[in-house]
Formats: sequence, structure tokens, C-alpha cells
Amino acid sequence: MIKGQAKRGKPITIPKSFSGKVEEYPTSFLENLIIDAETNGWDETDLLEVIREFLKDDVREWYIDH
Repeated sequence: MIKGQAKRGKPITIPKSFSGKVEEYPTSFLENLIIDAETNGWDETDLLEVIREFLKDDVREWYIDH
């Protein structure tokens, strides 16, 4: 379960992860994440709490460090 998920309830849609590979586009990831957040009824605070769960590899480490 994602941190704080009990407060938010079961998500309607699960955002795709992002690892920063060449074939991935960060803008598309963020746009889709926002759409999924709206669908799930997540506000900005929720989004900031869950975003790290969808970041992988070096991108996740960078996010945690900054």
C-alpha cells in the first residue's frame, strides 16, 4: 500500500512509473500523473506524497536527495 493510501482510498487508476530511460518522456509522465491524480481525487499534497512511489532507479534517488 502506498503511504497514506488508506486516507485516499483505493485508486481508480495506477500511474505508470518513470525511470528516466531514453525512450521515456518526463513531460508525458508528469501530464499522465496529473490526469491519474485527478481521476483518483488526489490533491497536490497527496500527489507530492505518492510521486516517489512511481519514480524508479536513478530518478527516484535524485528525487529523494533533493
